[in-house]
Amino acid sequence: MDNKNLIKEFSIISNKRWIKAISNHNNAVGLTFENELNKKPDSLFFPDYYGIEIKCTQRYSRYPIALFSQSLDGPSLYEINRLLTLYGKTDEIFKDRKILMANLKYNEKVIINDKYKFMVTLDDTNKKMYFEVYDLNDKLLEKESYINYDTLKLKLETKLYNLAIVYASKKIDNNIKYFRYYKMQIYKLHSFDKFIELIKNKTIIITILCRVSRSGLEIGRQRNKNIMFSINKKDIDKLFLLEDECDNDKYNDFSFFNI
Repeated sequence: MDNKNLIKEFSIISNKRWIKAISNHNNAVGLTFENELNKKPDSLFFPDYYGIEIKCTQRYSRYPIALFSQSLDGPSLYEINRLLTLYGKTDEIFKDRKILMANLKYNEKVIINDKYKFMVTLDDTNKKMYFEVYDLNDKLLEKESYINYDTLKLKLETKLYNLAIVYASKKIDNNIKYFRYYKMQIYKLHSFDKFIELIKNKTIIITILCRVSRSGLEIGRQRNKNIMFSINKKDIDKLFLLEDECDNDKYNDFSFFNI
């Protein structure tokens, strides 16, 4: 991991000022930055840039930072498909597909598809995160699906031990989107225990995500059959420790410093 190399690359990109987006997709801010790094999009298990995972966000965006997605460990081989089949609802357009999407909460039931309640629980003794399912009368239907702590720890420490968050402004000119990358902060992961603590106090956002593509080459295909873990930007420093920062809004001469 080399913060200096990424800082150098960021300064070059930031000095370009407004950069034309390479697509109009919702994730164009990240795709455009990666393109400037000469990096192809991927969904690899390992970090983006020489040991540093890069996340991009827009200046006024209220969307949380997506940390990582993770499949269920069991009990069945394709456990998320089992949940989707049992508790998903039929897609409004593609009648042969189902969707199952909701932000879940630790120790708090959340209504899904107006028929069921899901709840995340943690078993610290057996080191498992469970996904419990209830009916609308709070009768437990099952407590089967789980992710092992070891799985979460490996993913977190491999993918996000070093994290760079890149901030961008956006403008649209003649229906063309442009980004100006003005700030980058580089962090180091606090600890896996802190991650578990933040799940328990509901700082970490847990989303079950099984949806259907609405457009593009994958239209009609089942997508994102995983559990997504995210965090709001204002809470980043609860999970990560700030190491370096480059803020072009504050330092017009592109001063860099180590925190």
